[in-house]
Amino acid sequence: MKKIFLAITFIFALFTVEEASAQCNAELYVTKSMKELNPGFQFSKSYRIDGRNGTRRKIEYTCVLAKDTSYQITISGKDGGAQGLISTLYNAKRRKIISSFYNNRFLNTWTYKCTSTGIYYLSFTFKDSKSYCGAAVLGFKR
Repeated sequence: MKKIFLAITFIFALFTVEEASAQCNAELYVTKSMKELNPGFQFSKSYRIDGRNGTRRKIEYTCVLAKDTSYQITISGKDGGAQGLISTLYNAKRRKIISSFYNNRFLNTWTYKCTSTGIYYLSFTFKDSKSYCGAAVLGFKR
């Protein structure tokens, strides 16, 4: 009986360790993204991008941007830099304003000077990602 109990405990521990290693530790990438903000930009907010091993293809946040303020997004992911992660900014009417995927390249950062105060949608999607894990940081400069 004791051997069966030990075997079940061992199997349970094995699955628990495997599941823990597959989780997305977005905090690590928040720190990386914060370091990549250009000088003059102040940290505003961080965004965790956890695609849950590919089950979530799109993660979207809302944000309020102010007119005549420059904003910068920096992205870091488990695949290295922004590889596999695309950030896209949409206005309140869901019109695409800017994207980090340009000419088939994943850009680590983009900067946008806001022309109208209001609600915006910041969307993160995955393209050819292996990890579905990362983070982004929003900075601003007036």
